[in-house]
Amino acid sequence: MKNLPPTPLENEYWRQVKRITWRLLGVWVALILSVVLFIPLLGITVYGVPLSYWVISSVLLLSFLGLVACYAWFMDRLELKFKRAVENNRNPSGDRHEKQHRRGGKTPP
Repeated sequence: MKNLPPTPLENEYWRQVKRITWRLLGVWVALILSVVLFIPLLGITVYGVPLSYWVISSVLLLSFLGLVACYAWFMDRLELKFKRAVENNRNPSGDRHEKQHRRGGKTPP
């Protein structure tokens, strides 16, 4: 079976997926670097433990979970947008696979 070349709509989808992924990865790296490089310079201790420990153990963990939630939300919006675009580009009259499209890709009985 030959692989079909990607459509322009698929190319646009993957371009936006990469853009979202790289931006959120950049935020994550910036958070880590800010904690590792700048928090120890403050020299603050909380209950005898350096502030960087508290920030790494709690704030970075919560920010990571927040970034995962943001990624899921962005991807949900993106997939909904492209699902609508695919449905709008479909030819309603004369589409031989209309029943298959409505069933989510399953072959009709």
